[in-house]
Amino acid sequence: MDPLNPDELQVWQACKTLGHDVTRRVGTELTAVTGLSGSEYGLLSRLEELGDGRLGQQALADAMGWAKSRMSHQLTRMAARGIVHREKGPTGVIVVLTPDGRDLLARARPVHAAAVREHLIDRLGEAERAMLVRIAGLLAGTEGEAEPAG
Repeated sequence: MDPLNPDELQVWQACKTLGHDVTRRVGTELTAVTGLSGSEYGLLSRLEELGDGRLGQQALADAMGWAKSRMSHQLTRMAARGIVHREKGPTGVIVVLTPDGRDLLARARPVHAAAVREHLIDRLGEAERAMLVRIAGLLAGTEGEAEPAG
């Protein structure tokens, strides 16, 4: 197969830029203000939203799109900080958001929202936002479905 032509390469670079640069900028602001990385924020927010602060480790890994080993290493670091803990459940490990984790998440939510607005939402018009959501749905095979927060 031939290499990407200039038009195809431009589309590929645009996808990489959107996925990486915007996420990096939001993560940088989150870390500067709260000490949470973007990945940690995503994990804490999914833990709260999907399980009300209590969710199976494998379900959490699936929600994040992470491999088991990545999730395990991340949770070990976060448990050492006291923002989550793990307990043995009837069918596996349960991840629990601690009171300190809930407080940190509550402080991080407005920082995350402001950064997302600054680096993404406010730079696009209404039609562009709708198109971006439509394109993301087409690429993910979930057109019309809402994406999880984080």
